[in-house]
Amino acid sequence: MRSKTTLLVIAALALVAQAAAQSVPDRFTVAGGFTPIPLLIKAGEKLASKSPQYKPPQILWNDTSVGFELFCAGAGLETPSINTGTRAMKPEELALCRKNGVNEIIQFSLGRNALTASQAAAHIKSLSRKELFLAVAQETPDPKDKTKLIANPYRNWKDIDPKLPDLKIQVIGPESKTGFYKTFSNAILLAGCREVEFFKALEASDPAKFETACKKTRKDDAYAEYSQTTKVIETLKNNPTSVGIVWLTVALKEGLKNIALDNNEPNMIAISRNLSDLTFPMLVFVKKNHVGTIPGLKEYLDELTSEEALGITGYFYEMGLIPLPSAERRQTRADVQALKVITN
Repeated sequence: MRSKTTLLVIAALALVAQAAAQSVPDRFTVAGGFTPIPLLIKAGEKLASKSPQYKPPQILWNDTSVGFELFCAGAGLETPSINTGTRAMKPEELALCRKNGVNEIIQFSLGRNALTASQAAAHIKSLSRKELFLAVAQETPDPKDKTKLIANPYRNWKDIDPKLPDLKIQVIGPESKTGFYKTFSNAILLAGCREVEFFKALEASDPAKFETACKKTRKDDAYAEYSQTTKVIETLKNNPTSVGIVWLTVALKEGLKNIALDNNEPNMIAISRNLSDLTFPMLVFVKKNHVGTIPGLKEYLDELTSEEALGITGYFYEMGLIPLPSAERRQTRADVQALKVITN
């Protein structure tokens, strides 16, 4: 016959086990950027339709930076299991994760997209990145004295180059908090700035000052920022002469007219193969310690990386994502199944 002490120990262990079971949420949470979130919602719906025992994820609509703050707040099961973004983690974000015990992170790409300059009507056929930079920069070289900077004097495209249309400059670009702002700043702002002699010399003498100066955009009505794609599309359609820096696939879906940048037309194959500097990825970051613990998370990762989702006829493609080449898709699935974590 068991002693009273033994029965008490068994009862206590049962209570602990019950408490632990109750602490495991019945669904996982996804945080992160506005851009990839619809893809992750769709995958959750697909999984729930196939396996009703799993609930769709809880979605926290945030920009990529806020998503990393939440994701890196701790490794506990009450924190987001997944963050999304269109850029890699910054060193300080990775450091925050490490500091708070988030030490094993799985990272993979769902596919790619690219930025393009677009209009609702084809008023401008082609622009150089230098011209686009001069249109949006906060300060530019004085046209009368190229050795000094002044507040951006350009009001019409024709002011920048007589060959451009006599139209008021109105450009809409992504907010700095958005994941693909990094692509915009590096591939458009810095690339165009580098073609201006004053800034080219500044880069040679003081690279940090060059980068800061080139990323400052004007604050008047010639330039505006957006965080949500639906709003910029609405603005472009209401003002057909304005220029928006948007996703290529969104521009195509909405019937916008793409502007060739440096005489290069957007190329879907080059974007798929990551051969264009205007390309950005759709990234997913997962806490390894949540996989196999929170119900449905492992199965959800299987769904996210399935050919039904990622393939050239997959539902992500139908939603505007450019698929990875087949070899990359196979490698992505293999890495996720192996729960391969980032090491840097």
